[in-house]
Amino acid sequence: MRNKIPVKYLYNANPFYVYFKKHYCPDCKTLLKIDYDRKIVNIHTPKAKNYNFAIGVGDSYYKGNVEFRTGFFQCPKCNFKVNFDEMKKIEKSLKNST
Repeated sequence: MRNKIPVKYLYNANPFYVYFKKHYCPDCKTLLKIDYDRKIVNIHTPKAKNYNFAIGVGDSYYKGNVEFRTGFFQCPKCNFKVNFDEMKKIEKSLKNST
């Protein structure tokens, strides 16, 4: 039996913005897909100080390895990649320019 590593998602975006709104590539106008950068970090390593191992709210913490996922949009056609915050800025500037 395989032990599953806990997963923690790292992004500050409203789920409705990410999953329910359609986002298009500013270069080729193709519908963007959601993907994740994945990094496994052990709480006992020096790089762990850059990550939050808390479980929800309170004094509970993950132990051992945790997979941290940072979401971003990616174009399947031209491979354009952008994080959620940058995409908001791009969409806002495109909206203001019309």
